[in-house]
Amino acid sequence: MKWEIRYYLNDQAFKCGAVAFRETINGDRNFVVNWANNRLKHSNFKFFDLIEK
Repeated sequence: MKWEIRYYLNDQAFKCGAVAFRETINGDRNFVVNWANNRLKHSNFKFFDLIEK
């Protein structure tokens, strides 16, 4: 499956939909969630949203 991950810098950006960074990843949902959580640990992003493509 193909997923788009949208990253947000803070709570307000998440609530209003102001995406700071987007990337597209191929794989199952668990792989993509682990990928996004790893990016949150090693960046300034605080939230992410998954969109199935």
